[in-house]
Amino acid sequence: MTQGLITSQGAHLHNPSPKKQHLQQIDVVKGIAIVAVLLLHSFTRKELENSFAVYHIWQAVPLFLVVMGLNQGLSVQNKPQHLQHLYNRKYFTKKAARILVPFILVFILSIVVGLLWEWLKGEEVLEFNGYTWLGVLPVTGRGNYFITMLLQSILLLPLIGYGFRHWPKSTFGVLVLLEVLFQLWAANLPYFKEDGYLYDAAFPRYFSAIALGLWLSTLVWKPLKRGDVLLVLLLGLVGAVCLYFLQYERLPLKGYISPEWRTQQVLTFGYAALLVWLALKLLPNFTNFIPVRLLAELGKASYHIFLVQVVYFGLAQQELPVLANILVPVAIGYLFYKYEPALLFGS
Repeated sequence: MTQGLITSQGAHLHNPSPKKQHLQQIDVVKGIAIVAVLLLHSFTRKELENSFAVYHIWQAVPLFLVVMGLNQGLSVQNKPQHLQHLYNRKYFTKKAARILVPFILVFILSIVVGLLWEWLKGEEVLEFNGYTWLGVLPVTGRGNYFITMLLQSILLLPLIGYGFRHWPKSTFGVLVLLEVLFQLWAANLPYFKEDGYLYDAAFPRYFSAIALGLWLSTLVWKPLKRGDVLLVLLLGLVGAVCLYFLQYERLPLKGYISPEWRTQQVLTFGYAALLVWLALKLLPNFTNFIPVRLLAELGKASYHIFLVQVVYFGLAQQELPVLANILVPVAIGYLFYKYEPALLFGS
């Protein structure tokens, strides 16, 4: 077996100079996160609060953003980074294939589905406005803001990765500082109170989550060291404590952060980072164990499932059975992921 690979029995083999290697754990985290998204959009806020969802289901988006930073950090390891080559044709072609093409397909299909829905149900579900240019689907449901954030990430992540490759500590600190400054600015800007979508979809809100993911990328291939373990555990503990006080004690943060998003900020993202780190260290790099393989497959298809669920929840009612809210977007989204090449190229 390739050096550095972890067997299905979980035996850890250290690779001191890893080449680009796919880590199944990352797909598993994304698989768990996309299921959490569907559950998040299926339950009422009261149900979520009563189940302490702030420690599980509500971690869906922070998990995705920490993984985004982790992937970016891994992608720039052992690679020469030149500023003039960050935004070349190859990069934009790859991002178009991964992000823009599935989005465009769902955009077109949502128009067709919306027209059929309006004809059959007599409900107006199609909407086009200025936000359509920012990634809002014609039939839009819960979580559409994440698509707008992804579009921003196409432009920002290469620069962030470049900075981290050359000045890791400074880049980490700058990202955290920029998030704090953005939150303070946004909390006192009347425009964001009148129109919350642009705030919801602002990528800088998650800069510290990206920074934590970048940092985790430096720990992936390192043997466990006491200092690293203690730091990850400390960040996770601080995040967990802050989550409790922010969600259940309602700490007064007016003027510092938007109340609706108080549990997703620099003080809490350490908890999501801890969850990702635990997955990296406790799960094997690859296993054929069916439940893990299933979650990994969902993780690979997570973007396609996410696009489908935006349209699904734009049409479906929250009161529908939770099982339907999971199975329908997962089934359609996974089939979309598997057969997208056939839709495009007929093969």
